[in-house]
Amino acid sequence: MAALLAVIGLAAFVVVALIALGFRDDLEVLHQVIGRIKPYLAGLHLLAIGALWLAWPWLTRRLPAHWPDEARAAFLGARHRICIGLLFIELIVVLGIPFGHSM
Repeated sequence: MAALLAVIGLAAFVVVALIALGFRDDLEVLHQVIGRIKPYLAGLHLLAIGALWLAWPWLTRRLPAHWPDEARAAFLGARHRICIGLLFIELIVVLGIPFGHSM
């Protein structure tokens, strides 16, 4: 169900983007649009990482029943390491924070 909603959301985003750009091939217009929405996309990334961080225990409980308890505990224990790693990737690669190439 979640995958279907993600595909529908992506398709809706593509349709809205095509309408907003007016079906143009002009790369300068595309560059300007991406430059304008980049802060919002970075904010969405950060919100998604935060939502994952908060939902991690719930996701752990939803693992299939055949997972051993030790694997569930290890998965739950990896929560902070994985989410901090995702935050670092977002800050360094996407936003370029320490290198001065941010938004």
